Amino acid sequence: MTDGQGRLRLLSRRRPRSHPQKPSGKRPSGKLARREARWFYLFITPWIIGFAAFAAWPILASFGLAFSDYDLSGWPNFIGFDNFDKMTDPVQGPVLAKAIRNTLFIALLVIPMQLVFGLALALLLSQRVRGMPVFRTAFYLPTVVSGVASIVVWIWILGSDGLLNQGLELLGIDGPVWLRDPATVKLGVVIVMIWGGTGGMMLIFLAGLQSLPAELLDASAVDGAGAVRRFWHVKLPLLTPQLFFNLVIGIAGGLGVFTETYVISTDPGSGSPANESLTLVMYIYRQLLQNLQAGYASAVAWVFTAAVAALTAIQFWTSRRWVHYEYEN
Repeated sequence: MTDGQGRLRLLSRRRPRSHPQKPSGKRPSGKLARREARWFYLFITPWIIGFAAFAAWPILASFGLAFSDYDLSGWPNFIGFDNFDKMTDPVQGPVLAKAIRNTLFIALLVIPMQLVFGLALALLLSQRVRGMPVFRTAFYLPTVVSGVASIVVWIWILGSDGLLNQGLELLGIDGPVWLRDPATVKLGVVIVMIWGGTGGMMLIFLAGLQSLPAELLDASAVDGAGAVRRFWHVKLPLLTPQLFFNLVIGIAGGLGVFTETYVISTDPGSGSPANESLTLVMYIYRQLLQNLQAGYASAVAWVFTAAVAALTAIQFWTSRRWVHYEYEN
């Protein structure tokens, strides 16, 4: 038997390779599908009840109150669009405009700084250094600490004889009373918000950095790209989904600031000093619980909600041009 015949005989004896079977794509049988549906609705029922009772109904009720005169007693009195006209009258108009300006000032400072500091911390904490989990926990800890407790600590730090002014005194600088001076109270609020909110953004960026494809980073390093060029041309474009998420959440949180300004005020909820710490959400709180104008407070709240929703929609619309959810192999 020649070598060629022997090879043919061996090849004929080989078994064909078994290919993995593709999923059939068949849906569960009718009985199984109905049983799964029953279990699904059973487990989701508590959430539906809670949402309907504590979220859906208050939302619908507040929409109706926006067109009513209601002082939390008796029955609401329908007044049409008078509550919306009240926002521009000589009494409420200037105060509301002041609250809007304060809110925008705080948000325009807090949001960019939280994004920058969060990304910078994520880049530092993504390094492979011994003991890095301890540092990550330390920088994330302010996010999980009670907001009121951390604000009280910052009131002590930013007080007239607080740690910050004591440090400035060593440099020969007479520091202001940060949270009691109308000129600096909003800056104090910005410091508190940056300290408390940067950790959450850092965590999102850190998760994004750890999921970056190593082959792209290695290829850019082989091509001679330095650390700065790798960041701008490789890492940052791939982090745009995390950047977009933090931007949406940051804008909603920055415009909805309340706890910091409420606690920092000399008289909680007053917006002192001189209404410089009065924000839009605090203004709604004041009209609802201090002035007992539930209808007017609901109208302002719905205008604020519509503005935030429109801003969020614009972000999602523009995100198609700069957010990259996948890369080409």
